[in-house]
Amino acid sequence: MQAFAVAALSIWLCLGATTLAESHGPQHCSKDHLLYILLRLMFLALTGGEIKATGHYSYDSTDKKIRFTESEMHLNKTEHLEDYLMLFEEGVFYDIDMKNQSCKKMSLHSHAHALELPTGAAHQVELFLGSDTVQEENIKVNIWTGSVPETKGQYFLSTTVGECLPLSTFYSTDSMTLLFSNSEVVTEVKAPEVFNLPSFCEGVELEEAPEGQKNDFFSLFNSV
Repeated sequence: MQAFAVAALSIWLCLGATTLAESHGPQHCSKDHLLYILLRLMFLALTGGEIKATGHYSYDSTDKKIRFTESEMHLNKTEHLEDYLMLFEEGVFYDIDMKNQSCKKMSLHSHAHALELPTGAAHQVELFLGSDTVQEENIKVNIWTGSVPETKGQYFLSTTVGECLPLSTFYSTDSMTLLFSNSEVVTEVKAPEVFNLPSFCEGVELEEAPEGQKNDFFSLFNSV
């Protein structure tokens, strides 16, 4: 699995990176403006070679909240669209079913996710995606690597230079290999009430996870 993950990452980098940028070391990421980030997300499971889902994130980097709503662009199933509200400071998430107005409340066992550069990330290289010789035909990015001890996962994360907006995240463990691709990143949410818990979820009791199961951002998406 790890060999496959490394090979897939190498292909991903080689297809997109054309020229190494002159690097003077990574700039420190400023998170002051990242009160809210709204992204369009596509992620796929490289293990099975399939696109798992597309949808939208709303991310509050101040209060550590994520709302993900799956879209119907890529839907091979008849079940309800996935809708998660993750409250990292509280260590819980809600699996919301708007159609049936029901939800489940369960524990989150890790604060790691794909929308923010982890504190312990190690900078690897600064490079161009596209062409560095044609104006407006490139983007300069930083590539970071690291591990998530509580999930025993390894990640490769690409961000914009300076603002550190997340572009893609490659995440791998012994049991899963996921690639997240973000687009249409903006730095505000016009309707912050998206982070409010639906009324029918209030008072829902915490459900215990099956013995041995640990819920985190990555395992939730792997199960979609």
